[in-house]
Amino acid sequence: MNLYVVRHADALPIGGTVTRDADRRLSPRGERDAALMGKALALIEPQIDIIVTSPLARAQQTGELLGEKVSDHPILRVTDNLAPGFSQSKLFKELMDLSGGANLVAVGHQPDMSMLISYLMTDSVHAAIELTPCAVAKLKILGTVTKPNARLSWILTSDVVKCLYPLILGE
Repeated sequence: MNLYVVRHADALPIGGTVTRDADRRLSPRGERDAALMGKALALIEPQIDIIVTSPLARAQQTGELLGEKVSDHPILRVTDNLAPGFSQSKLFKELMDLSGGANLVAVGHQPDMSMLISYLMTDSVHAAIELTPCAVAKLKILGTVTKPNARLSWILTSDVVKCLYPLILGE
């Protein structure tokens, strides 16, 4: 199974009509980055049908925008196991149960998503991994629910995708 770990795209700050962190939606930049990252991900991995997100608005919106680009019929699922401060082992069990061996995307928040990568690779949450907004990390899961044994294949940032995308399209 390939697991694509995604930090939500750039979000609006709290202020104005947004009074709770959980209600923060994507900024216009975040919307553009998520749509562009979805296009890039569709080119890299055309077989993604399951996208799991945190219950917070910005993660759900990132997942929806990615989903529009990676599949004609993605299964979008919201889980409290991706809410800030989640348990890596509980989330991983849910992801394994959902995937059935299929490739899937998990969209959440920092520092949790970096800690998830670290946990899956080392069984510790202390590796220093930086995920910028809308970054995607591809992990190859080789192990089991109790011993993930993941390998990091790559990390792709929205800045890199913005630089390379015209070249990919031949523009």
